[in-house]
Amino acid sequence: MNNITTYFATRKNVFLWLASLLSIISAVSRIIFLLGTGDVVAANPILFVCTPIIANLIIAIRYPLRAEKQFYITILPIVMLSIYLISAGNRINDSFFISIAAVVLILIFAILYFITFIGRIKTKYVVLFYLIAICVIAAVNGTVRMNIINYYPERKWLLCSDFSIILSVLALLLSAKKMGPYKEGDPYRLQFGDRLDGRRVHGMPIMTKVTPHLMPTRVGRSNYISDTVEITEMEEFIRQKRAEGYKQFGIMHVVIASYVRTTAEFPELNRFVAGQKVYHRYETSVNMVVKKEMNKEAADSSVKVLFDPADTATDVYEKFNAAVEKAREQGISNGYDSITYVLDYLPSVIMALFGWLVRFLDYFSILPMPLERVSPFHGSMFITAMGSLGIPPIYHHLYDLGTVPVFCALGHKYTKNELNKEGEPVTRKYIDYKVVCDEGICDGFYYAAAMKKMRGYLKHPAKLDFPPARVVEDIY
Repeated sequence: MNNITTYFATRKNVFLWLASLLSIISAVSRIIFLLGTGDVVAANPILFVCTPIIANLIIAIRYPLRAEKQFYITILPIVMLSIYLISAGNRINDSFFISIAAVVLILIFAILYFITFIGRIKTKYVVLFYLIAICVIAAVNGTVRMNIINYYPERKWLLCSDFSIILSVLALLLSAKKMGPYKEGDPYRLQFGDRLDGRRVHGMPIMTKVTPHLMPTRVGRSNYISDTVEITEMEEFIRQKRAEGYKQFGIMHVVIASYVRTTAEFPELNRFVAGQKVYHRYETSVNMVVKKEMNKEAADSSVKVLFDPADTATDVYEKFNAAVEKAREQGISNGYDSITYVLDYLPSVIMALFGWLVRFLDYFSILPMPLERVSPFHGSMFITAMGSLGIPPIYHHLYDLGTVPVFCALGHKYTKNELNKEGEPVTRKYIDYKVVCDEGICDGFYYAAAMKKMRGYLKHPAKLDFPPARVVEDIY
C-alpha cells in the first residue's frame, strides 16, 4: 500500500458536481438525439447509444456517492467513453491516417487514466495535460476541424452530448485530489479491485485463486462439518452471566461470541467470494432469522448484527439482543422485510428480473450499500438454532446469492451417561452443531484449525469475557 497513490474527491468539490451535471446533460442530449433522427446509431446501437449513456449515468450517480473512497470507479466509464470516442472519431474523419492517429491518442489516454487512478502514477497532471493536448491538436488541425464542422450541423444534440463528455472528463480530472503518504496505523485505503464491503485478497495460493472459477457456485464449493461439544462449563458460564444481570444470556450468545473471537484469530474465515474473486470483509456480521412470536403463525424477520473482532461475550449479548428486539418491534418496517413485502405484489417475471439485477450488481461490486446492509444473504456467517424447536441440527445449504461463506446450525441439548477417568458413571450434557463452509475462501487445513479453536471457546467460554490479546490481520 505504501507504493499506491490514492485519489479522492470530496462532496464539497465543485468539479465533482460539474462532472456529474455534464454527464447527465450528455446522456439526456443523446436520448433526445435518438428520439429525433438517430441516424448515427443505426449501424451499432450498443456502441453509439448504450455505451456512452451507461458510462455517463455511472459518473452521474456513482461518482458523487463514492468519490471520497473510490475515485478509481471512474476508470470503467472513462474506458467505455474512450471506446465510444474512438468509434465516433472514425465516423467523423474521412482521413485514414487521422483516424489511426485518433485511435492511438485515445487509447494512450485510456491507458494513462487507468494507470494513474489505480495509484501507479504519483500525479494526475500527466493525464490531465495529455487530454488537454489532444483537444488542442483536434482544434488546430484543419482537416479534423473541417470534418467536425461538416459532420455536426444536422446533429446538434449529438454535438452537445459529445462535447459534454469531453468537459465531464476534464471536470473529473480537476476534481481529483491526492491523499497524503500512507502511514503505519492509518485506516485501510480502498484500492482498485476492492468492494465497499471487502478488500480484494491477492496473496493466496494458486489453488485457492482458481477454485471459484472451477466451481463457480457457493453450493458447489460447500464442505460439511459436524461436531459435538460438552457444555458443562458453558452452562456454568451462562448461569454466571445471568446472575450478573444478563437475563436472556444463552447458548446462542456463546456460539456467536466464539465465532467472532475465532475470526479475530483466524481472519480468513471472514473472507467471501464475489464475482469469482476472494475478498476480506471489513467487519464481522452475523445473520439470523427470528420469529416475532414463538408460534407457527408468527412471521419471520431477518436480523444482521455487526461485531468488532475484539468484542467480548457481553458485547455480543448486548449487540445481538438489541438487534433482535428492534426487529421484533419494527415488524414490516424492517429494511429487508419491507423489500420482500413490496416484491410480493410484483408479477413473477418482474421478481425474476429483480433477482437477476441484484445478482448482476453484486457480481460487479456495484450493489447499493443500503441494500447490502439489510440483505440476509450478505455477511460473515448465518446461524440458526434448532434447539428451540427441539430437533437436531441440519446441514443448511449456503446461498449462491450474496456473500455468506459459513452457515452454522445448532441442535438441542441432550444428556449422555458416561464413565469418567476413574471409571465412575457420570451424566453430561452436549449439543451438536453442523457447519457448512465455502471452500473458496481458504483451505481445509485452515478450516480445521479454526473449527478446533472455536470448539475450544465453546467448551471453555470463560475466555470470552476478556478481549483477545491480539487481533490478527488478514493478508492482502
